[in-house]
Amino acid sequence: MGVRTGSQPHPVAVRGIPILRSVSTRPVVLRASAWNRTSVLAYGGVVLIGSAASLFIVHADKSIPKPLVALLALAGGAIMFSIATEQLLLGWLFLAPILQESAGAHRVGSLLGLALYTAPPVVLALKTIMTRGVRPAPRWYDVVPGLFVTYLFASLLLAPDVFQTPIVGTFRSFYQTVALGAIIYYVIVFWPGRAVAPAKICGAVLAAAGLQAAMSVVEAGTGRNLWSDFGWRRPGDFARSVATLANPSLLGAFIGVGIVVALAVLCWDGPRQLRRLSITVLLVGPPGLLLTFTRGPILATVLVAFTVTLLSKRTRLIGLAALAVTAITIFALWPRIATSQVYEARIAQRENVDVRVVLQDVSLKLAAQKPIFGWGYGSFDRIKFGVKLDNPAIPLAVALQDTSHDTILTILVEYGGVGLLLYFLPIGAIGWLSVKRLRQRNPVRWLYIASLGAIGVTVLTAATLDLRFFSFIPMLPLLFLALIRRDLAADDVVSAPG
Repeated sequence: MGVRTGSQPHPVAVRGIPILRSVSTRPVVLRASAWNRTSVLAYGGVVLIGSAASLFIVHADKSIPKPLVALLALAGGAIMFSIATEQLLLGWLFLAPILQESAGAHRVGSLLGLALYTAPPVVLALKTIMTRGVRPAPRWYDVVPGLFVTYLFASLLLAPDVFQTPIVGTFRSFYQTVALGAIIYYVIVFWPGRAVAPAKICGAVLAAAGLQAAMSVVEAGTGRNLWSDFGWRRPGDFARSVATLANPSLLGAFIGVGIVVALAVLCWDGPRQLRRLSITVLLVGPPGLLLTFTRGPILATVLVAFTVTLLSKRTRLIGLAALAVTAITIFALWPRIATSQVYEARIAQRENVDVRVVLQDVSLKLAAQKPIFGWGYGSFDRIKFGVKLDNPAIPLAVALQDTSHDTILTILVEYGGVGLLLYFLPIGAIGWLSVKRLRQRNPVRWLYIASLGAIGVTVLTAATLDLRFFSFIPMLPLLFLALIRRDLAADDVVSAPG
C-alpha cells in the first residue's frame, strides 16, 4: 500500500497560448482505485462504527462521551480522505448553504454542520498539500488573503475579552467566518495538476442557489423551512423567507449570485451543460429573491444582472427592452405600489433607514479615532456606546440597540485602513487583470463575467448587512476570485514540492 506518484505533466502550446496538458495526479492518501479487499473491509467497518456512533449522539440525552466523539471524527476523516478531492469540493459547495446558522439551532443540524461543513475544507487543504503535481506560480496578491487572516487572528489574540469566552467556540467562529474563505481560495488556486473545471464549480453553485430559491418559495407558501427557523416571522411584519441561511439578506445574496451566474452562462455563451440548470435558476430565482423582502440583495442583483445582460452584444437589445418594460410597468403601477403593504413596510419605513444612518455616523466617528489599525477584533458592539452625535436622526440609544449594517464600515472600525486595504486588495488586483483579459477574445469570458458579477452582488449586499456573524456568504468572493486567478495562471505553473 505504498504511495504512488502520477505522471509528470508539462505545458504545451495551442495557437501560441501555453496551457497545461491534462494530467493524472495521485494523492499521497489512498485512492479508491488502489484499494484491495482488506482496505474495503476496513473502511466498511469504520463507516459502520461511525454510523452507529452518529445515531447514538443524535439520540443521546446527556453529554456525549469524548471517546465516542473521537471515534466519530476518525471515521468521518477516513471517509473524507477516501473521497476524490474534486467530488469532495463539489459536494461541500452544494451542501454548505443547507448547513448554515439555521442548522446550528438543532442538535442534528449542528452535528451535520460540524461534519459536512466545518471539517471538509481542512481535509481539502491537507489533500491539496499532500498531492504531487504542478501548481501555478504564486503572485504577490496570492499572499493577501492569508495575510488578512493572519492580521485578524493577531487582532483576536490581542482582544481584551478573548479568554473570557469559551475558547473553542471563539476559534471555531474565527475559522468559519474569516479563515474558511482563504482556505478555499488556496485550494482552488494551487490545486495540483489540472484544475477542477470551473463549469463544475459554477454548476454546484447554481444547483445550490436554485435549491435555496425553491425553499424560499415553499417557505412563503407553507410557513415552514428545513430547520424550523422562524426568527424572521415577526408580528406586524411580512414573513420573510430565510430557507436554511438564517437571514433574508443572506438568502437574497446567494440567490442573486445564482441569478447572475446563470445570466453569464446564457448571455456570454457559457458551457452547454450549464444552460438547462441556468434556465431553471432564472425561473425559480426571481420569486425566491423577491420573497425575502430585502432591499439590499434585490437592488444588488438587479443592478448586476442588467449590467451582465447589457454588456453582451447578443443580449443587449433584450436587456434594454427588459429595462424599458420594467420602468414603464413601475411608472404605470406606481400609485398602487406606493399604497401597498409591502411598500409601506419594506421601502417607505423611515425608522429602519434612520437607524442605518445613525450607525453609519457612529462607525465613521469611531474609524476616525483609530484610522490605521482600528479598535480590534469584535469590538464594534462594545465601543459604539462611547460615541456622541449631535442631532441624530433618531435617539442614539434607540439606534445603538442594533448592530452594524455595513460590513465595509465594520472592517474599517475594527481593523482600520490596513484591514480594509487587505480585504479589497485581491478584489482590485484580480479584478483589474480580469478586465484586461475580457478585452481579448477568450472562450471563458462567461467565467470572468459570472465571477465578477457574483463578487459584485456579494460586496454590494455586504454594504447593507454585517457579514461578520456569518460564514458561507463571506466566502463567496474568494471562491470566485480563485476561479479567475486559476484561469489567469493557465500559462504560469511550477512543480509542486515532494
